[in-house]
Amino acid sequence: MKNNVGNGAFILILSGIICKFFGGLFRLPLTNIVGMEGIGIFQMVMSIYSLALVFVSGGVTNALSKLVSSARARGDQKIVGSYLRYGLMFSLGLGILFSAMFLLFSRSLASVQGIDEGANCYLLIALILPLGGFVGVMRGLMQGYNNMTPTAVSQIIEQVAKFGFGLVFAYLLSGGTVARGVFGAFLGILTSEVLASIYLAYCGFKVKGLDFNRSGRHEFFVASLPLSFGGVVVPLSHAIESLFIISLLTKAGLSKVLATSLYGLQTGVVGAILNFPLIISVAVAVSLLPNISYLVAKGDRDGQKEIIQKSFLAMWYILLPLVVGIMSISGGLYPLIYPGVIEGLNKIAMQLTILTGISIILTAIMQFLLSILQANGYYSFSFAFSLIGGVGKIAFLFIFAPMSQISIYSIAISNIVLSLIVSVCVLIKLGNLIKLPFFDCVLPILSVIIMFMIVKIFLSLMSGLFAILLAVLLGMAIYFVLSLPLTSKYLKLILEKVSGGKK
Repeated sequence: MKNNVGNGAFILILSGIICKFFGGLFRLPLTNIVGMEGIGIFQMVMSIYSLALVFVSGGVTNALSKLVSSARARGDQKIVGSYLRYGLMFSLGLGILFSAMFLLFSRSLASVQGIDEGANCYLLIALILPLGGFVGVMRGLMQGYNNMTPTAVSQIIEQVAKFGFGLVFAYLLSGGTVARGVFGAFLGILTSEVLASIYLAYCGFKVKGLDFNRSGRHEFFVASLPLSFGGVVVPLSHAIESLFIISLLTKAGLSKVLATSLYGLQTGVVGAILNFPLIISVAVAVSLLPNISYLVAKGDRDGQKEIIQKSFLAMWYILLPLVVGIMSISGGLYPLIYPGVIEGLNKIAMQLTILTGISIILTAIMQFLLSILQANGYYSFSFAFSLIGGVGKIAFLFIFAPMSQISIYSIAISNIVLSLIVSVCVLIKLGNLIKLPFFDCVLPILSVIIMFMIVKIFLSLMSGLFAILLAVLLGMAIYFVLSLPLTSKYLKLILEKVSGGKK
């Protein structure tokens, strides 16, 4: 099982890179099609959709991954059929319930957000949610078998279809109003979920030896309910943020149009680029959950410690230069990829990038720790810690967003508050299960600090696309050289993996 974390993570990282590539490409032309105000509307609707989707499928995906893996460790794979049955009932039932709510309250919801023109987008979400629930269940099933390929392929299908159909629909419909262009983008998302559901249904039919009449209801709901509630806390905090952020920012003295544009800048421009490194932490966390669950069922605590240490250090080594690298080139990058749209906002974008970069690093740590907590069966603690962090985030936002000196920066800072609270709580609960070598943790930090300063100096002397490409290469070389002891170790592991040698 120990090698499977790396194998599964590699598959998901590869698919994540492809998905982020198309996701980034999607927002770039979409921003130019619908404008900064349009991308602000898109992000506010997406935050509500993400909240509902995580509630419908997020907890079930993790619960099935945990339960199926544990059943395999016990040699009781037939009971997986029962887990699958209850997973489908739970997710599809919630999906239909939320869909009904969106159909009934779409206009009221959009009005509260201050985007009356976005109401029709919620009607499309009513169609998307049940499909999203089905997708989440099937991914959890396959992950429990330690098969990350269906998850990876379905994610690629979603992103490629959203990119192709979403942009075409947005362009064709944008001739009327900004809201119609945003509606077209969500129409593309609906198409992507249909295609992903068809593929995952095919994968599910290939799983044999399941007993759908076994009674696994208690185990399923003990795991899925707290994970569903816990998983929904972070998107819920983002949804609350999207509901009230415009009114909070107007209290800071901003106009409604400027507030919406700045929200779009934070979430649709800065966030879209800086979320890219999270593919590393998400891939590691998703792969870690079934593997740790397997070892927990076997009672192998030493095996847990070994996997946790190796997985975190590998994630840390890759994640830090990605985040800090984006932070270092952001000043010259934004005007190139968002010409005209970001004009006059570049200085704010750079400041938001620094704060968001810090929050991304802490978010990755939080995701990693929560995965370990859930794998060990601490479902209620996962929910409680996430809830405490979510309350802290919202409290910070409501206190500081109306202050003119902080205003839009409060979003990134509140995310830092959330991640810190949750991470500290999890570390206290897990105790001595997590032990990391000081040198392997500190060396990447020192390396990226020096890398950041040199790249910034280099870009102060040169500008343009060619300069950014050179800066990226320069930053990579500096990081690899400064962290040479770790670089050589990971290169050796990769070469052994490729050649089929032993670690």
